[in-house]
Amino acid sequence: MIQITRPVRLALSATLLAGAAGGLHAQSAAAAATAHTTVPITFPCQATTCDGELWLPVGAAKPPVILMAHGFGALRDWGLKPYAERFVQAGFAVLRFDYRGFGKSGGQPRRVVDGKAHIKDWSSAIDAVRQRSDVDGKRLGIWGSSYSGGQVLQVAADRPEAVKAVSAQVPFVSGFQSSLTFPLKYQPVAGWYALRDLMRSDNETPLYVPTIAAGQFSALICPECAEGYKKLVPPGTPESENQVAARVFLSLPFFAPGRAADRIQAPTLIVASEKDGLIPVKGVREVAAKLKRGEYLELAGADHFSPYTGPVFEQVVARQTAFFKKALLD
Repeated sequence: MIQITRPVRLALSATLLAGAAGGLHAQSAAAAATAHTTVPITFPCQATTCDGELWLPVGAAKPPVILMAHGFGALRDWGLKPYAERFVQAGFAVLRFDYRGFGKSGGQPRRVVDGKAHIKDWSSAIDAVRQRSDVDGKRLGIWGSSYSGGQVLQVAADRPEAVKAVSAQVPFVSGFQSSLTFPLKYQPVAGWYALRDLMRSDNETPLYVPTIAAGQFSALICPECAEGYKKLVPPGTPESENQVAARVFLSLPFFAPGRAADRIQAPTLIVASEKDGLIPVKGVREVAAKLKRGEYLELAGADHFSPYTGPVFEQVVARQTAFFKKALLD
């Protein structure tokens, strides 16, 4: 008879539990794939249109809706799907969209990162959703991460009649604070590129710089930036998507959506990373303290890209889902 020692028993138990968890995860993924219908949509924004997709939970009549858009230079398919799946499973409709000049959205010039322009796109998305009959536009939440995490704060302050819940993940709150993390040796290069790009007309192709470039000059530079950002980009994405118009270096330091925090009326959840190399966490804490109806979660030991994958993702998405349920369903 084979005797199983206690350490081996523990190892076998862990293996069985892992297998069970894997099976549950597979079942969950299958459920996520069938729990919603997808409706391609476009909506007017300024002189063009934005492109998006609306996820509708099966069997739900006029569900509350969550709007989602990505951060700096990213597209809606880059790492946002797992969040959308969880929100749909919880009974929410989800609209993911791309800003003007990105993805399949219209507009020229292309790939211009402009926080104030993006906010107009958010507002247009809100107007479009509130006019639909298949969702409850009166129960509307907005979700943003990184650069869009700051934008949703400004949007909520500007549209208090429409926004009923705000989730801001690792939010960009102060361009000045973030610019202080940009390597000094690259600042003259950034200024030179930005000035040259700014002199181009809207009919000309912008002067582009890489969004990320490990160990080299790029728009985003931090210890975790190159690897973290790359993990969000789906395989096969053209390298042409890894670029943004250089003029962003001139506008970004003056964009400070965190200043709107004390004007937000809706319940607001801010998720910050303690070891964020791109957005100083001190500034995020200060913004969170100004919220009238705020919740704050700081992820110990996490960096800027930790919330998108692994156990940190599970922690974050569970908290966000519970927050939206309380704000929009209860």
